[in-house]
Order: sequence, then C-alpha cells, then structure tokens
Amino acid sequence: MEHFLEFAAEVFEVEPEDISMDTVFREEIDDFSSMMGFSMICMIEDEYGVKISVDQFLACETIGSLYELAAGL
Repeated sequence: MEHFLEFAAEVFEVEPEDISMDTVFREEIDDFSSMMGFSMICMIEDEYGVKISVDQFLACETIGSLYELAAGL
C-alpha cells in the first residue's frame, strides 16, 4: 500500500505525506487534470499489470479505491 501511495504522489505531483488512501483525488489535489488521470491508469497497468478502463477509473473517488482496482480487491 505504501508503494502505491508513493507512485500516486508522483503521478499527482504531491508529496507522499500529503495524501492518504482516503484522499478524494479530484477534489483534494490541486491542479488535478485528465492527463494525471490517464497517467494513473498507465501506472496501474505498468506497475501492477492490471488494465482498468476509463469508466472504472471515473467510478473511483479516492486513492484507496484506485488501489483496490490495482490490487484486484
């Protein structure tokens, strides 16, 4: 989980200590963009070998919900 937060922080251009699994990334991350969202989809595929659709990504509200997709939970 810590590894996922570090990658999410990199994608969302924030410090790891500034986010948690409860972070509502579209609302709480300044300057969130669709490009960051696309980068997150690519990171999940590259790092976790899990393909997620845009619809699955859009259904996620928190970083924790993205982690659940990546971890197959």
